[in-house]
Parts: sequence; C-alpha cells; structure tokens
Amino acid sequence: MGIDISCFLRQNFSLPVYKGEIQAQNLGMAMEVWNEEGDGSNGSKYRKAYFSKFPGIWAHGDCRINPKTGGIVMLGWSVPSPVSTVDSFKEVEDSLCVPQYNKYGEERVILFLEMASGHAFQPDLVKRIHDTIHVGLSVRHVLSLILETKGIPYTLNGKKVEVAVKQIVAGKAVEQRGAFSNPEALHLYWDIPELQGF
Repeated sequence: MGIDISCFLRQNFSLPVYKGEIQAQNLGMAMEVWNEEGDGSNGSKYRKAYFSKFPGIWAHGDCRINPKTGGIVMLGWSVPSPVSTVDSFKEVEDSLCVPQYNKYGEERVILFLEMASGHAFQPDLVKRIHDTIHVGLSVRHVLSLILETKGIPYTLNGKKVEVAVKQIVAGKAVEQRGAFSNPEALHLYWDIPELQGF
C-alpha cells in the first residue's frame, strides 16, 4: 500500500474547523512536532542541509504547530509570503523576510528591502507595503518591522538565504559561507539597532 507524500495534512470532515489551521494529518502518517533540542550533523553538505536539525530525520524547514485544537498551522514555504506581495512594488529591487524571537519565544517578522535604482526608502512606501499585506494576505501576515538593506544574500544556485539571516538576527554564527554567491551581504545584518532589545 502506498500514499502520496505530497500531502501529509488534509481536511477531516468529522473534526471542527479552526481559522488558519489544517484539520489533521493523513491517516497512517507518522508525523511528530519536534523542538530545537534535536539539533545535530554528520558533516556533509547534504546532511547539514536536511538532517542537521534532527539527527536521522529528514527536515526541509517547514514547521507545524499542533495547538490544543488538534489543528495544524503550516509555516515557511506553505504560507503565502509578504515577499511575494512586495514584488509588485517598483521601488523594491529585492526583499527578504525573516522571523526574530525574543527570550520568551515571542516572534516578530522583519522584512528587509533592497531599493531599486533611483528609489529611496521612505515612510510612505512602508505604509503602502503594510496596507497591501494587510488587505492582500491577512492581519496575521502584517510585519513588525520593515527595514532597508543594501544587499540580499543568495546561495550559489540562486536561492535567497533566509536561514543564515535568521541566524544572524538571533546572534548566532553562520557556517558554510562558501555556499553563498555574495557572502559579503551577510555582514549587512549584524548589529542592526532596530533589532536590539526585542
């Protein structure tokens, strides 16, 4: 017997529906919610990328929260991103969105904007972006901070490096800088005054 692994979570007609949650995991799917204590690595780039968070367990980066309701909230790739909304602004060349956590586990979301040539970072732009995200996505997606940056880091194969920026924002060291096409951009995210004291 096989199962389509493209959908681990789905609706369940016998359970109540809660806004923002997927009702249940598929029957027969061995899924668990792990915390940060499962960190580990075997040294290879592949294992570092996919098996370093929980030794022996493949983890792509999406998270799920299983609240008391039994519903599932998908974070990461599965949720519409404020970045996709910002792409429509001609003033913005590029953008990157990362979470920041304080010592109490509270989260705030930060959007970094790299301005397009001839455009300046302005309060009016910040307001328009907030308004567009509020209307186009949801109140849940509204950002805590929108800040300007002079560069967005990318991997050698052209993917934005959210994980490394998230580590820097958390005050952690970033490993494998050789995997970045522009590692100098990482320095732009250290010691940002607006991120201190959260």
